[in-house]
Amino acid sequence: MKRLLTCLFLFCAVRVMAQTEWPLDLIDPAHEEMPADLILPMPCGAAMAFQKVTVPVDADDPMADRRVRLGQSLDRTGYSDYLRPAYLRGPFREADGDTGDGSGATYFYIARYELTQGQYRALNGDCAAPKRADRVAQGGLGWFDAVRLTQVYSQWLLQEAPDRLPRSDGAAAFVRLPTEAEWEYATRGGARIDATKFSGLTFFGAGDLRAYARFQAAGSSRGKLGPIGLRKPNPLGLFDVYGNAEELMLDPFRLNAIGRAGGQVGGIVTRGGSVLSSADQIYSAQRTEYPPFDAATGLPTRGATFGVRMVLSSHIATSDERLRQIRERWIAMAGAGEDAAAEVDPVARISRLINAEIDPRRKAALDDLKLEFRRSRDRAQTALQQSARATLLAGAVFVDSLDENADEIENKAANIRLLIDLQRAGNNSRVYGRQVEKHVAQIKQMRQMQSTYLLSLRAALETLTTDIGEAERRAAYDVLREELSLSGRDQTLSTLDRFWADLSEYAARPDISSTDLLRTALE
Repeated sequence: MKRLLTCLFLFCAVRVMAQTEWPLDLIDPAHEEMPADLILPMPCGAAMAFQKVTVPVDADDPMADRRVRLGQSLDRTGYSDYLRPAYLRGPFREADGDTGDGSGATYFYIARYELTQGQYRALNGDCAAPKRADRVAQGGLGWFDAVRLTQVYSQWLLQEAPDRLPRSDGAAAFVRLPTEAEWEYATRGGARIDATKFSGLTFFGAGDLRAYARFQAAGSSRGKLGPIGLRKPNPLGLFDVYGNAEELMLDPFRLNAIGRAGGQVGGIVTRGGSVLSSADQIYSAQRTEYPPFDAATGLPTRGATFGVRMVLSSHIATSDERLRQIRERWIAMAGAGEDAAAEVDPVARISRLINAEIDPRRKAALDDLKLEFRRSRDRAQTALQQSARATLLAGAVFVDSLDENADEIENKAANIRLLIDLQRAGNNSRVYGRQVEKHVAQIKQMRQMQSTYLLSLRAALETLTTDIGEAERRAAYDVLREELSLSGRDQTLSTLDRFWADLSEYAARPDISSTDLLRTALE
């Protein structure tokens, strides 16, 4: 009770004390090179910089989420961080300026930097004038301290600056600790890193770790927490995700049971390593468990290098209308409708058997079977979306290959025309004749390759128009476009748009001739 009253006193003190706005260098040190996506005020004139983390999904579907593979295939730490599937969705929507009314990808916000000593002072009611030392990352925290700080900051924002907060379906955001999936997805670079590099040990590949992290190495940290923002950022513009302070997570530790979360819930988790970590202990999937309480004192565990990186989020059922949409979509996905299709739907048939069954054991067995059917359906739907995106990307690659192939054929044909002209002029006609024969043979090989590309293109078009519904195709296309745009793959994005136009034409004319299909692909 005493601690709660102290917290409330500090919160009230923070509200009434005079505020002098802090220099931007203390809030967003990298603002000159790349300003933060969002800066929110804090007590005492301080502020916190946040970066947007886009999660490409079909935002119009309230049940849609993104499956990502996190973790790492290292056997020595597999019990903790082996490969595993995770599912993500942001609370805010890309297309509507946080109002929650439009369509497009989803996103959440994560702090650009670790909590600093100055920001920590401000949240605790100390409004002393800011100084350069306030840029040093705050350590010495425990999990309960971190949760309290997010509570104090949320309360202050909702009371003092509600108009500055992003909104989801009209509901204002709040501050919390990141989940492990959010933290790792953002640390790896999210949708802004090339998909082929996402699964790497670090986001920078074979680069020098000292350029990105303060850790236990010569010329690095000397075991002390340092100022934020002095090292290079990751692809999302986040600083110090490796090293410096190890960052506390919202969720408790669980073992990795060969690709899934173990059943026992454990202690608190930190991610990213710290100034006390060696180079081999710092990578995106690294996670460490600590006991929540110190056995010697009975007090909450606090580590000298324990720090915080906050997240802006929202609750899910933001309105009665939103809850209705979620409920209706869930029922549709679960196949629990009472329409004509229910006659052949196994889930609906099992539901009727459950309702008619009076034996509790049989009823429980049927419930288990129904759950497995629904899980299988969800896995199939996820696989279908992944297949659709992969096929769309493959189609774009085939279009690009046909472009390159056509250019090569035209270049060879131009060479042949030049050689024939030279041959007719009577200069070394025999040599030119052999060169013409060589080019003709090469063009023949290129046309065979063109035929293969065209066959593959038709197969991709056929798969997308016959095996995948129009709504699923469109959703996969929108998500893939967002991915390519965020990762800066503009050329592939342009080719994807051309393939999408070809797909519309093919859907209208599935019996299109190979000649017309080639012409369509090259336009």
